[in-house]
Amino acid sequence: MQIRYFQTLILLLASVLIQAQSQPDSVRYTINARFNGGTGTYAPFLSTTNQYDRFDISPNSLAVWGTMHKEVKNLKTFDYGFGVELDGNISTTRNRFFPGELYAQGKMYFLNVYAGSKRQVFGNQDEELSSGGMLWSQNSRAMPKLTIESNGFVTIPYTKGFLEVKGGLTHGWFDNQKNLDGLLLHHKYAYIRLGGDLPVTINYGVQHVAQWGGESDLYGTMPVTWNNYFRIFSGSSGSSTASWSDRENALGNHIISQNLGLDLKFKTALISLYWQSIAEDSPVVKLITNTPTIEDGLWGMTVKLPGFQPLNHFVFEYLCTTDQNGPWHDLDGVIYGGLDGYYTNGLIPNGWSYKGMTIGNPWLTSPKYNKDGSTSITNNTARLYYFSGKGSIKSVNYRLTLAYSENFGLTAPIYKNSQKQLSWQLETSTAAKFIKNTQISLGISGDRGSMYGNNLALILGVSYSGFWKY
Repeated sequence: MQIRYFQTLILLLASVLIQAQSQPDSVRYTINARFNGGTGTYAPFLSTTNQYDRFDISPNSLAVWGTMHKEVKNLKTFDYGFGVELDGNISTTRNRFFPGELYAQGKMYFLNVYAGSKRQVFGNQDEELSSGGMLWSQNSRAMPKLTIESNGFVTIPYTKGFLEVKGGLTHGWFDNQKNLDGLLLHHKYAYIRLGGDLPVTINYGVQHVAQWGGESDLYGTMPVTWNNYFRIFSGSSGSSTASWSDRENALGNHIISQNLGLDLKFKTALISLYWQSIAEDSPVVKLITNTPTIEDGLWGMTVKLPGFQPLNHFVFEYLCTTDQNGPWHDLDGVIYGGLDGYYTNGLIPNGWSYKGMTIGNPWLTSPKYNKDGSTSITNNTARLYYFSGKGSIKSVNYRLTLAYSENFGLTAPIYKNSQKQLSWQLETSTAAKFIKNTQISLGISGDRGSMYGNNLALILGVSYSGFWKY
C-alpha cells in the first residue's frame, strides 16, 4: 500500500513539474542562528514551545539552521514547490542535527499534493499567535507524510463565493516507538465556510486523526491491510483477530476535533472567534451538542488592526481539558466511558507525540519534560489562560506573550493539587543597518511556578535571507 502511494504521488508531481518548469521563478533561502542563555532547570517554556522542535529545552543552547523554499503560486493552474530545512543544536545536555523539513509539492487546479515532511497548520485557530490547536500545533517536528488536499477554501460553482469548502487526506509514518515498530498516521479533515464577501462569515469543520498499524512484542500486531485501513477511516472496531481493546473500541487510537468559527469584518478591524473540541469517541457520530466532552476544548478570539501598528494583531485563548468525559471509566459494573486520557493510549507508548514533543496543544506537556525518562504524556489535564500580541514601534517589531496554566497531571477521579505556572516572553527584531537583508533579534523569556520551575533567559538571534531567481 505504501509503495503504491509513493508511485502515484511521484507521477503527479512529475506531471506538474513538466507543466510549470518553463515559467520563471525564485527560491527563498535563509541562514539563522539563535542563542538561548539563562538560568533554571529548563529553557523558559515559551522560548521553545510551538517552534517545531527547533530549539533544545535545556537552559543554555545554540541553534543554527538553514532553509530553502520554493513556494507554490496560487494564481498558477500548474505549479510545484519544495522545502528543505536543516537544524543543528548544541546544548549542555545533548547535541542534535536533523532535517526540520524535507518535502516536494505539486499543485493542479484546486488540488495540492505533498510528499515528505512539511510543516502545516491545521484547524481554525490563529495561525501565527495561537497557543496551539487541539489536534495540531506547531510544537512537534513535521513527520513524513503523503497528502492530497484542496488549495485552501474552494468556491462551490454557482454560489458566487457564498459557499466554500476545503478538505484533505493524509497517510503518515511515526518513527519506531518504545515497544512498538511501524506505527502509522491517518488524518483527514473537511470544512465548510458560509458568507463570501459578507461582513460576517461562519466556518465549521471536523479533524480526525488515528494512530494504527505497527508490531509490538507486548501488544501484538495490527496488520497494515486495506480492510484495516477502511476500519480506521470509518472509526470501526477491529475484526475478530484484533486485540480485545481494538474489538471493544475503535481499531487504533482515534482523536476527533470539531472546529466552529465566526469572522467579523469591519473597516478598521478583523475579529475572529473560534472554538475547538476534543473527543476520543467514534468519529463524526456525535456532533456539537451531543459531544460528551463539550466542557473541554479551546476557545479563542483574534483581533487584527491593520491601521494601528503599535498593536496590530493579538489573541486571547482559554484551554480546558479537565472534564475528559467524566471522572469514571467504569463504576459498579457500569461503563461510563470517562477518563479519556487525551493524547495517551494504553497500546501506543508515546501517545499523541512525535520525537518527544506533543503534536497537539503543547500545554498538555511533551514527554521530553518527563524526569523519569518516560516516553508518554504525563500532564494532560490542564487549564490555560493565554494572551499573545504583536506590533511595531518605529523600526522595531515585537511580540509579547503571557500564559498562566494550572496543571493537574494525568486524568484522575479526584483532582490532585494543581501545579501552577506563569510563563512570559518579549521578542523584538529589527533590520540590521550594517548588513543588507539581515535581521537581528533580542528577547527575554521566563517562567515562575511549580510545573516547569523558575527559569529566565536572554535570547539573541540573527537571520540572513535572500532569493535565487531561475
